[in-house]
Amino acid sequence: MANQPVTIKQARFLIVEDDENNQIIAAKLLQLEGVPPANIFAVAGDPLPFLQNLTQPVNLILLDLQLPGKDGYKVLHELKSSQQFAHTPIIAMTANVMKKDIERIRAAGFDGFIGKPINARRFGEWIKRSLAGEGIWPGV
Repeated sequence: MANQPVTIKQARFLIVEDDENNQIIAAKLLQLEGVPPANIFAVAGDPLPFLQNLTQPVNLILLDLQLPGKDGYKVLHELKSSQQFAHTPIIAMTANVMKKDIERIRAAGFDGFIGKPINARRFGEWIKRSLAGEGIWPGV
């Protein structure tokens, strides 16, 4: 299942982001870490219909908080409520990086956060740490 340890090169990622440029940046940064493009999926809105049709597990989800129709907090709750994704690390990707925002993200049950714009130098390290089961809370 998704909670089994995997290396970054073996892992499958879902980027839930409505801004195409942010999708591209996150995907390119994963590829720079050796992730094959075939292991990177991206959706612009509610990921649940996509995930229900996926035949192989996703090992990490990068979730924007401001999505059309349903915010990232609602999506997080739905994913964590499902047995299939209850143990999948879900990292918030957001431009909301004030202390109160980060506290809300943590309290909601995210496994970490990555601020936007994404710190390209640290991104790979954060992803590897998250795959190893660490929470990612830069600057906190």
